[in-house]
Amino acid sequence: MSSHYFAFLLSFIVLLYEANASSGMGHCTTGYRTPSLYHQYCCLTANNGKKINLRENNSNKYILCPTAGLPKAFCYSLGLIKFYFCSEVLENISNAASGYYNISQSNGSIVSVYCDMEGSKCDGNGGWMRIGYINMTEPGATCPQSLYTYTYGGKTLCDKHRYSGGGCSATFFSAIGLNYTKVCGQARGYQFGTPEGINGGSPNIDGYVDGISITHGSNPRQHIWTYAVGIAANGTSSHSCPCNTGTTATTPSYVGNDYYCESGVTSSIFAPNFYPDDIMWDGQQCDYLESPCCSNSTVPWFIKTLPQSVTDDIELRICNSGGYPDEATPIDIIEIYIH
Repeated sequence: MSSHYFAFLLSFIVLLYEANASSGMGHCTTGYRTPSLYHQYCCLTANNGKKINLRENNSNKYILCPTAGLPKAFCYSLGLIKFYFCSEVLENISNAASGYYNISQSNGSIVSVYCDMEGSKCDGNGGWMRIGYINMTEPGATCPQSLYTYTYGGKTLCDKHRYSGGGCSATFFSAIGLNYTKVCGQARGYQFGTPEGINGGSPNIDGYVDGISITHGSNPRQHIWTYAVGIAANGTSSHSCPCNTGTTATTPSYVGNDYYCESGVTSSIFAPNFYPDDIMWDGQQCDYLESPCCSNSTVPWFIKTLPQSVTDDIELRICNSGGYPDEATPIDIIEIYIH
């Protein structure tokens, strides 16, 4: 054995020892604590199959990186490779499960986000990043900024300001500056009093809907989806759901068919009543003239493909044309994903 080959082999063994020592185990791809030089160099795809020659303390060290590279899931866990979107995680870690991942932003900061790696509620493909989440049925849950917590019939719900009259209360879900072209989500709410469906106008004008408005951008807002509450399941007036059979209600051009609408009561009752037994936008109990409103099998989930890639935060507004106690459309569940 030549002296050069022996020196290389000895240096390589030393570096493997460092890799194992840093992991605290006998295998260099599991149970890590801090990355060794071996990990730092061999986690870089550009070094796959290469021999790295290091000069340190007047001696040579050699690192021989595997031709196939180190497992990306392991290198990601060490923070040695970065992912900038949930879909990128899934592309590089094929068996990645839904859960929280560290996503790098363009400014160098890192944020922990929830990634849906199945996408069964959206388009059937994984890699969706959740940017908005409200679930008031969970212990300790609170309403997001600018929405208000009220109790209706023993349920703790989020709503617009109860005594602000007609209009909207808005909250924003940050896209953390990432580009996206698709939005997916769900909402769950309730009827109080006599909300009046979709009232027309512009999405920049408060009160175009009694329900939820989901938009991106500003001046003007760009419509994504609307969740509306009609006055009654058997209604046919302009205050009923546009999907009711025989209704005179219509939707503005910017809404089109990108909406869900239900009612929590069969016939109009002009009284400040809360209707907890018929949950809004769940695709259930769509009786009488309202039955077409539940024909979409994806209810309560929506998916919207945007005409172009954007980085906008998403605005969610709870709106009513009138004020409490005439009408209200409080919510307890919201989920918003981007891709």
